[in-house]
Amino acid sequence: MPEFARVDPATDVAIIGAGPAGMAAAIEARRHGLGVTVLDDQPAIGGQILRGITHTRRVSYEAWGQPLATAFQQSDVEHVRGASVWARDGDTLVYGVEGQTCRLQAGAVILATGSMERPVVLPGHTLPGVVTVGALQALLKGSAAVPSGRFVLAGNGPLLLLTALQLLEVGAPPMAIVDTTPRGRFLSSLRHAPGLLGDPALAMSGIKLLARIRAARIPVFRHATDLRVLGIDRAEGLAFRSKGREHQLDASLVALHDGVVPNDQLAVSFGCASHWNAETQCYAMTTTDEVRASVPGIWLAGDAAAISGGYLATLTGKLAALDIARELGAVTTEAHAEAVAPLLAERRRRLRARRFVDALYAPTLSAAKADGAALLCRCEEVPVSRIRAAIAQGATGTRQVKAATRCGMGPCQGRQCTLSLVSVLAEELGAAVTDFSRPSLRTPGRPITVAELAASHTGQGHTGSDA
Repeated sequence: MPEFARVDPATDVAIIGAGPAGMAAAIEARRHGLGVTVLDDQPAIGGQILRGITHTRRVSYEAWGQPLATAFQQSDVEHVRGASVWARDGDTLVYGVEGQTCRLQAGAVILATGSMERPVVLPGHTLPGVVTVGALQALLKGSAAVPSGRFVLAGNGPLLLLTALQLLEVGAPPMAIVDTTPRGRFLSSLRHAPGLLGDPALAMSGIKLLARIRAARIPVFRHATDLRVLGIDRAEGLAFRSKGREHQLDASLVALHDGVVPNDQLAVSFGCASHWNAETQCYAMTTTDEVRASVPGIWLAGDAAAISGGYLATLTGKLAALDIARELGAVTTEAHAEAVAPLLAERRRRLRARRFVDALYAPTLSAAKADGAALLCRCEEVPVSRIRAAIAQGATGTRQVKAATRCGMGPCQGRQCTLSLVSVLAEELGAAVTDFSRPSLRTPGRPITVAELAASHTGQGHTGSDA
């Protein structure tokens, strides 16, 4: 019978994720005397936004990043690296470290799992040599690795431009940026511009980013449409239309990006409720008091709940820790109210500015506009045409489409296809959609071995035959 790698002592607060939200929550919880254990699947702190901040860096980070990382490192928080959480058994988290199963009992759990890139569906997007822009940035920040040969960045959103500049700074600029932001999108987004007064730093960073891209003289093809990756056995280039002309760029690497969405897989597998946000075209976790999940004992912080960016993630991390400290009796109700008031005020003010960003960089490469032959669900090899056929035959909700096509039933449990499925459903039926609910996920929250599953049941009243 397999044994546990470790049964950790109980902790007051378990935090999943060591990005900005997780680090801020850990520091705040320890400040109030709570025992804290941070479980993170990466070898170093930072998450995606601050990835590599503790090492010799080739990229720059926002000013608040280094003080946060330093404060976390100087705290006495228990930090478990390489810990992949995959289940919650009552008040106990089950996770793996180097293939072995561990358990941690926690009075409260904060999910600070961050964001993931929105899935992109277009012809050729599954070819070898097609990656995400975020993957290039992660390699640069984490390993100082850069692409070799000719490569192009394509899509929509600030990360596209930021990564292009970061690669330029280390001597590996893209051959071109193919920008899919539609013509007229900026003007239509101006209705949200007054909100930028609540976060002038955000507005200035955006202006500087655009100015630096122009000064860098990286070729930019604007208002691009009809993107398709060229090649048979691997990516050989990118074809598209821009300003009424057909273009074709020869490249051995194509990096795509269409914004980010909450990395909600673990929260949903724990039973936390979510809802469809038509404005941002993705799911957001359902919360009360800003940070409490629908499941008792679970709090949500940062982009895991709804996309707001790195600095705002630190605010929700603190809010979650303070709410737990109040519930566990570490702070009084009066002290809690006094501490959270300025955090809530700043968060709401800055969120008004985010509405402009969300409107300007709304998704442009969704499956709703894709060719029918484009693969929507990789695990079950479901093309866009099969989704449309199921809808034409009467499916009016996410669960009906899933049942009819097996889309989302593969190993990733819809991580890479659920949003694409919803985009097609919304495009085909509009107001006639009857069910946007997030299809349910089963435990484990990530692929595990049979040995890990068996070890998770040791001592739980199970035998080897029913583990």
